[in-house]
Parts: sequence; structure tokens; C-alpha cells
Amino acid sequence: MNFEKNISLKEYSTFHIGGIAEYFAVCSNEKDLREVIRYASSENIEWRVIGSGSNILFADNFVSGLTIKNEIEGISHTVSKEGVILRAGAGVLLDECVAYACREGWWGLENLSAIPGTVGATPIQNVGAYGVEVADIIDSVFVYDAVQDAFIHLSAQECRFGYRDSLFKRENGRYVILAVSFRLSTHSSPRLHYKDLQQAYGDTDLAALTPQNIRDGVIKIREKKFPDWHVLGTLGSFFKNPIISRTSFETLQESYPDIVGHEVIGTATVKVSLGWILDRVCGLRGFREGNVGTYEAQALVVVNYGEATAHEVLLFAEKIANSVKEKTKIEIEKEIRFIK
Repeated sequence: MNFEKNISLKEYSTFHIGGIAEYFAVCSNEKDLREVIRYASSENIEWRVIGSGSNILFADNFVSGLTIKNEIEGISHTVSKEGVILRAGAGVLLDECVAYACREGWWGLENLSAIPGTVGATPIQNVGAYGVEVADIIDSVFVYDAVQDAFIHLSAQECRFGYRDSLFKRENGRYVILAVSFRLSTHSSPRLHYKDLQQAYGDTDLAALTPQNIRDGVIKIREKKFPDWHVLGTLGSFFKNPIISRTSFETLQESYPDIVGHEVIGTATVKVSLGWILDRVCGLRGFREGNVGTYEAQALVVVNYGEATAHEVLLFAEKIANSVKEKTKIEIEKEIRFIK
């Protein structure tokens, strides 16, 4: 196969950080992607697939093996009395897909507006925002199974979604996402229970709202909280919001009565706002060391203020995690993916 060699990965991550890829390939259709992976496997070359790099921190120096950029495009839909199935190629930008649905007046994706990244990344991370996760609306995922060398469809149930988790994370290196089918509705169903959206639309006649209205509101909210990654390198939320026992949450409430948390339905656990902890407990909003810092408007977001290295970012993240553990006894996990 005709792979490119020694390609800088810096431009393939929204963090603007990255070393040199040993091999690099771009695939825009299912057949090519399959053949590239087959060849790499036959030559014992380690491989991984990326989208737009909005959740990836590449190592600083040499990234061994083959990095494959998935650029499979295409959006289509079918409408029935049960609703709408919107199918998008893995290389389609998520926000392009959301905009498409909102223009048509279909409900389901609007809360996920303005999230960087491609459709193919959404099932891996079970991407979510403002009370909606893609697990809520995914109908099926079309994948290449590299172990079985077969193209298959996986139902939402087979994807084994969890909080920022899925089958694709647990069996990393087996499934390559080619397309995602979302199950949308033609009936009004705004989801506004998150505080920011309640404040924006609390006094609005819900019957008058459209998906585009919600999309416009979400975009305005995100513009205030997240930097433009073209200007400041970032991967968005760097850490997961921790999920702790209800008892542990109540103990924290004794020290921090205003702490923000949401009960996880059907469990005795609470998902805690890590952004609140970093800001109000650790005093780390806008904290900076050298070229790395937390964003001034949202402490959960780590940004590259200049020529930051992956090494600097990882040391900074470790310092953040240690501060949280020291003050709250909570061990936090990275949401981003580190590739070396």
C-alpha cells in the first residue's frame, strides 16, 4: 500500500500538539479503509483510526505504526410514521449532521450543537452535552470488524454504552466505525432540564420552540464557555465528570453545600460537576503554568496557550487530578485519548 511517511500530526489535532507519524493514510470509502487495515495487519504494523482529532493528544516525538484518517462522507435519511433515521458517514462533522437535522425540523440532535469532531467519534465516547447522550438517539452503527474481517451493523444495545464509554473503547482496535444512524423525531420534544437551557428558555412557550431555536441557544452558551480551537488549541472537556456514591456526595455537601451534581437514574450514584469542583473548591479556573492552562471561562477545559508539548499537558493534568483528590478524595479520569 502507498502510505505517506513521517507526517506531522500537529495539524490533525485540535490541541495543535503532535509529533511525527511513522505511516499515515487517508481513507474516504469503506473498501480502501478495509484494504489499508488488512495490509497493515498482514505486515504487523500497529494501526489506529482518527477523525478530526478533537479528543486526541498525540505524543511529542515519534508516533509508531499507521495513523488512518477516516474521511467517509455522506448524509441520508428515511422518514416513516415512526420517525426519522438519519445516517451519516463517520467522516462527517457532527455539527454538520446536527445542522442538517435542525434545518429539517427533526428533534434529537439539537443539544449536541457546536461540538467539535466527527460523527464516527460519537459512539466511541458516547458523546453528550446538556442532558443528551448519543446513546439516547443512536439506532445502529455500521462498522468494519477487523477481527472477523467483516462489515456489520451493531444495534444501540450491542454498543454497550455507558458514561463516556462503549463497546468500541472496551475492544479498542477491533471495530472501525464507518457510519452512524440516528433515530430522530418529528414531534416536538425539547430537553431543557440542564440549568443553562432552563435559564435560556424557561419562560418560553415550549410548543413554539423548534430544534433550530435550541441549536441557536446551545451555540451561544458554548461560545461563552469554550474557546475557538482555531485560536487556542483545546480538546474541550479534558476530564470526565466523576460519578460517586450518593453517600460520598452527601459528605461533600456538608463541606460544600452548593456543589453541583445530578443523580444517575436507577442507581445510588451522583454525577458531580468537575468544572464546579475545579473552580469553587480547587480554585483552578484560569490557572496557567507555562503554555498550558485551564480556560478562563470553564475550568474543565485545558488549553494550549502557545507551543505546549504533550509532556507539559500530561504533567499539568496530573497536577489537576492530585489537587482534586487532595481536596475531595475523588479520583478523576481523563476524557481525552493519548496516542504515543
